[in-house]
Amino acid sequence: MYENRITAFIDILGFRNIVNKTTADSNYAKQVFEVLSTMNSEFITSEMFAELNLNAIPKSEIEEVKQTRSMMSKALLGESSIKVTHFSDSIVLSIGLENDMYAMSLIEYLGRLIYRLWKDFKILIRGSITVGRLVHVEGGPLFGPAMVNAYDLETNLASHPRIILDDYCSLIVKNSQSYNLMKLLFLPFSESKTTNNKEYTIKNGLEINLATIFKHMLNSPLGLHPIKRTEIFEEIKDSTVFLSKILKGEELDRVKAKYQYLIDRIRETQYPPNQ
Repeated sequence: MYENRITAFIDILGFRNIVNKTTADSNYAKQVFEVLSTMNSEFITSEMFAELNLNAIPKSEIEEVKQTRSMMSKALLGESSIKVTHFSDSIVLSIGLENDMYAMSLIEYLGRLIYRLWKDFKILIRGSITVGRLVHVEGGPLFGPAMVNAYDLETNLASHPRIILDDYCSLIVKNSQSYNLMKLLFLPFSESKTTNNKEYTIKNGLEINLATIFKHMLNSPLGLHPIKRTEIFEEIKDSTVFLSKILKGEELDRVKAKYQYLIDRIRETQYPPNQ
């Protein structure tokens, strides 16, 4: 029954405020609904292995290119499949371990998701990625040690707006043939915490955050296009301004720490020149 699967547990931060905003703004509600609706296995499968730069594609050819990308992604996945489950403010994604390419593609997709949610809605997410035994039926049962571990790591160690990878998942990433092409997406992560007499530890893990995603995108083929490159640099500048404004209006120290962490990571990251 159990399968060994790479499992990502994602929590949408500030979900209560997002819901409150959707009740007052029907257009915002529709936009958020459309984004969350794309978080399904078919759509994610079609996007897993590439992001399209729509600025570089003639409008008359966009749909054909999307269909070609979808067919290529399904062919690359072969017999494996990605599964997605939503509940309240949480999303679980998992994929089989048949090929380390699946892990790398899922992780890069999550990086693009972080960017898209922040750019379009100023929504931040936090999560963890682990590897282990799981039963995951889309629209059905979801349980297993991998799910429990991913939830525990997100709850106890992720702390800030970032996605952390446990030791086993990080080892798969570092040993992947495509790691050198994606290493700017990651920072080293190690943390230990004891909660209710249980210790949660990652010694040689990795993390992804908004700053690493900016850097990865700028150094990827996508970032070579001048319009996309300018967009990313504008997001870098606007993000620190926006986060700083939120920080000034926040009273809770634990919430302020999350925003300050992200501001610090964005400011300390060395980005390539905007040429």
